[in-house]
Amino acid sequence: MILFWIGSALLTLALVLVIILPLTRGRAESSHSRNQLNTELYKQRLQELEDDREQGLLEEDELATQELQKSLLDDVVVEQPQHYKRGMYLWLPAVVIVVLVGYLGYFQFGAYDRVSEWQHNSGRLSELTQKVLLEPDGDVTEQDMMDLIQALRTKLYTDGDDFRGWLLLGRLTLEMRDGETARDSFEKAMTLTDDPEQVMVPYAEALAISGEELRAESMIKQALAKDPNNLEAWSVFAFMAMQQNNLTAAIARWEQILQRMAPDNPRYAMIERSVDFAKERLAEDDPAPITGPRYQVEVNTSTNTPYHPAAVLFVYAMDAAGDDVPLVAQRIENPSFPLTLTLSNKDAMRPEVNMNGRDNVIIKARLAPSGNVTDKTGAWEGRSGVLSTAKDRELTVVIDTEL
Repeated sequence: MILFWIGSALLTLALVLVIILPLTRGRAESSHSRNQLNTELYKQRLQELEDDREQGLLEEDELATQELQKSLLDDVVVEQPQHYKRGMYLWLPAVVIVVLVGYLGYFQFGAYDRVSEWQHNSGRLSELTQKVLLEPDGDVTEQDMMDLIQALRTKLYTDGDDFRGWLLLGRLTLEMRDGETARDSFEKAMTLTDDPEQVMVPYAEALAISGEELRAESMIKQALAKDPNNLEAWSVFAFMAMQQNNLTAAIARWEQILQRMAPDNPRYAMIERSVDFAKERLAEDDPAPITGPRYQVEVNTSTNTPYHPAAVLFVYAMDAAGDDVPLVAQRIENPSFPLTLTLSNKDAMRPEVNMNGRDNVIIKARLAPSGNVTDKTGAWEGRSGVLSTAKDRELTVVIDTEL
């Protein structure tokens, strides 16, 4: 802040000099030019008198010379000290106006209070970190968070290679739902670490908030493929489903968290409430209740299953005592594994043909490169055991058999 005031004072001084110098120097140069011209005219006229005297044309040369000298004295301008003092009143009001307009205008329109607050917060980074992160209490406010973010961004401006600083800034701005700043912070953090996977999940959440859902979903699926028990990734995955108003997917992903979380975990009850809320929303959106069993199916591939970029995944249930005709089915394009979905009579191929009235079913997952479930060319399949329709089930189907 001191540098700002020094700079502003120097600029004001320069502007004052621009006003004063032309006025003062103008008067002095004007008087000097006039006296010089009168002197040159006097010398020229004196030379003419001398020439006239030599030619005998001038009879009273002394009298003429005296008159000429008197005329020069009358025309010479003598600068008196009081003249400059009177001239000072010409530029002094202009200088006062410039200073007042400059500084008052800055205080009124120059965001002085914000600059002062920024400078103040920059020196409180340790204090704010202690208050907000290390020893939080009920007195921590949203303004404290904003002040900490501002102080941290100022530090990172001068120390841009601080991986932990960028990671912290990303998480703080993510908590404030500032997706763009969080995204940029995580991108910077990923360039400063040899293990970008530790940034992948929060980075995906920032992408989802800022509207880049496809990139976010791809990144979350990569994280879950490497660590299926990554609760943070499942939580972000559920959040993304809610953001897209896909309540069924959100429920399935929250239930994946509950399977992997101890019931005494403080978050367990909160996730259960989220599941109940989503189910209530589903019931409101679809007043006709879905009867019959519900199967939450996690589909994965074995290490031998080839990768087909354009393959389509079909997950369907068939009567265990009947033929291979699907009773209920879902079609997923460009699947990424592991993948979790819920199969129920809501997915019936025809309303009158579903799992009701069947004692047992078998669930199959078929990966068809051609996109046609009946085309077995290059297709791979996995299947469950025989499942009773008397109750809901959670199961895993691994695609590991070439057709």
